[in-house]
Amino acid sequence: MNHIQRHIHSHVPGDSVVRRIARVVESAPRSVAVVSVEEQLDYGELHSRANALAQDLRSAGVVPGDLVALCVPRSTDWAVGAVGILSAGAAYVALDPRAPDARLRFALQDSSVRALVAFPDVAARLDWVDPVVPAQAVGASVDGETVGAQTVSAEPDDVAYVVYTSGSTGEPKGVVAQHGGLLNLIDWHQRAFELTSDDRCTLIASPGFDAAVWELWPALTAGASLHVVPLGLENDPVRLRDWLVTERVSVCFMPTPLAESLIAMTWPDHTCLRILLTGGDVLYHRPPPGLPFTLVNNYGLSEASVVSVSGEVEPLAGDTPADALPALGRAIDGVDIAVVGEDGSPVRAGEVGELVVRGVSVARGYLGQPELTAQKFSHYGDDPARREYRTGDLVRVNRFGDIEFSSRRDDQVQIRGNRVEVGEIAGVLDRHPAVQASVVIVHGERANPSLAAFVVRGDNTADLSGLQTYLSAHLPDHMLPRSIIELDAFPTTTHGKIDRAELEREAQSRIRVDRGSLVAPRNEVESALAEIVATRLDLPAVGIDENFFVLGGHSMLGAQLIIRIAEMYGVEMTLLELFDNPTVRDMAAKVEQLVVEQISGMSDQELLDAGRSER
Repeated sequence: MNHIQRHIHSHVPGDSVVRRIARVVESAPRSVAVVSVEEQLDYGELHSRANALAQDLRSAGVVPGDLVALCVPRSTDWAVGAVGILSAGAAYVALDPRAPDARLRFALQDSSVRALVAFPDVAARLDWVDPVVPAQAVGASVDGETVGAQTVSAEPDDVAYVVYTSGSTGEPKGVVAQHGGLLNLIDWHQRAFELTSDDRCTLIASPGFDAAVWELWPALTAGASLHVVPLGLENDPVRLRDWLVTERVSVCFMPTPLAESLIAMTWPDHTCLRILLTGGDVLYHRPPPGLPFTLVNNYGLSEASVVSVSGEVEPLAGDTPADALPALGRAIDGVDIAVVGEDGSPVRAGEVGELVVRGVSVARGYLGQPELTAQKFSHYGDDPARREYRTGDLVRVNRFGDIEFSSRRDDQVQIRGNRVEVGEIAGVLDRHPAVQASVVIVHGERANPSLAAFVVRGDNTADLSGLQTYLSAHLPDHMLPRSIIELDAFPTTTHGKIDRAELEREAQSRIRVDRGSLVAPRNEVESALAEIVATRLDLPAVGIDENFFVLGGHSMLGAQLIIRIAEMYGVEMTLLELFDNPTVRDMAAKVEQLVVEQISGMSDQELLDAGRSER
């Protein structure tokens, strides 16, 4: 298959997500729209509350084309806020209230928003005097008969939303996405996965992450129900699996690390889930045979309307090499893909080149950054409206016509499914008065990369003790370095460049020195658990009294650890229990307790069957 893949799709002029939702309201106003732990909204209620918010925004001076910040937790209120802002003819700037205040303030100032949709406590944190609060119950919901006449239209080039991503210059950058790209994403998703009003979908992504765009709009415009994943379950795959089964979810998105945990688990036969979408990081594992749902790998960027490439991942087969990564897939409808060399010319099939995305899905550019926009976005062909984006990802097209990921051209990495520019972390460090210079590197195994920061002190009296606290006030958790190491000077190569290989060796040696002597395992269970923990943390060994989380473990690694324990011992430890038992010594005791409790609860027949299965 050729290395350029073209798919064309057109849209009706004036079409918009708001109009599509209005058609759902007209036909099925009492159908369930959004469900959370706190409340449930039908489409009539969603429409009424969104319209009330839209009116509040107009009263606050918002006019079509304005930007409005949406800083509301993942909830029914977030869905109301997004629909309400677009109903006012504005575009929303997607923000997560859990982000550091300094980062949120930067986004508000950088985007020059006309209004902020947020609850008073969040607005107070950000020194915003008059927030527009998402409308709560507004009386009886609409009957659906006159909805269509109230909706606004949108042209493909109109701005739909702005999402902030990590920036190499030391500050996040806002990607300006348009309605044409959003509608293309919706149309492809609904066709590819045969989404209907009978489906139950999930909302698990951070409100500030572009995956939330993908979760929200295809579901609501199809008349499906959107189920908000309860807070905390995104880090606990065992409870999340049980919740998905109980809620009878049929189509859902999960970040790659979480999806890999879910496909490794046992699922009941009555599972309603039929499609598990994943993306945001390199997928390292194929699903085992016999899963009741299909795993679909996806590749995309905020700069190209979330998804550009998609493909079903076949289960692991006997002739599949163990180290063969699943392919990314092929270009989605409405998207053109090219793989080019340094000079911009297409490479031959099978050769590695840079992935270029073209077509309606390509964003307008970076908000308020014309020079950076010109570097990454450009026109192609004779039509000035046709745009392309150079992704910086190096890929190849395999013999089946699928795109395979190779590496990056720059320092951008994925940490726990989140895009990270290490230059942004270094930029924040360099602004600290005690730091003269800094370098941030990525080290560790490819499936579990870690960040390490190196700093040179400004002078001998400068205080570096508060750097982690300082970074926490400016960066989200996934961008915080595992360690900050002070050096007198950075090591350099013979060419005078910073020697990153030497820095990586220094990071690993500091970890070993800081840990001191290790207490060895005392029995078989502790030995097995110590080996599992060391593997997950990319360490040669761990002591039985070392804290998993202090060593660099986090919730997603904890989830993988829990699944491995379940595979070995047949018991399911919760993430909360892991937090309460973070050392190998305590884990082993907990596992033994769970095994005893499980055996004590078995009947004589169950014990007999278990004994036969062991033989």
